[in-house]
Amino acid sequence: MTSDYRFPDDIGTARHDDDVGAVLAAIRQRGLPPAPIAFYGSSSFRLWQSMAADLGCLDVVNLGFGGATHASALHHLDRLLTPLRPTRVVLYFGENDISADGLDARSTLGGLRALLDAIRQRMAATPVFVLSAKQSPTKWIYADVVAEFNRLAAEHCRGLDGVHPVDVTSVLLGAHGRPLGRHYQDDLIHLNASGYLQWARILRAQPGLFG
Repeated sequence: MTSDYRFPDDIGTARHDDDVGAVLAAIRQRGLPPAPIAFYGSSSFRLWQSMAADLGCLDVVNLGFGGATHASALHHLDRLLTPLRPTRVVLYFGENDISADGLDARSTLGGLRALLDAIRQRMAATPVFVLSAKQSPTKWIYADVVAEFNRLAAEHCRGLDGVHPVDVTSVLLGAHGRPLGRHYQDDLIHLNASGYLQWARILRAQPGLFG
């Protein structure tokens, strides 16, 4: 394990700071693998406590923080992601942009584009895997906006070198096109163990992510 992660002198008091502080404290306590794979995203990552076991990889570093959006990801980029110097980056944002911040699909895409541009400025050669936003039963009112954002995001990512869109939405849907409740916690928003195993199966199959 390496110990050269550059911790900020002042973790700060900005929005999301409790979760960001917890992420930094966990890294300080556990140390870092020699070739970290950064999972940078919202609570869908933060709550994935079995991430390393499910993915069969000890190199994953969970940088998820609750309520995260593309804007907050950009705000905390140089405190969480950049100092990690990851070998690969996995992103999960967009869901809260739509349901919490009230953005439409194109505005949410604008946030993704800004975040990808900032990552490319700091780590030009690092492969980035962009996960689609999941549909959830509780947030079904936003289903059309989420679907449109996912379409636009995948189209945008396919046009960029080293950026790979990953569909982790379809695997959670039934034949009727609606979310399968068995993959969600009681709040019908966040994934349970079954849902995370579905994500893990998709991610393990992604060329270049773990091999």
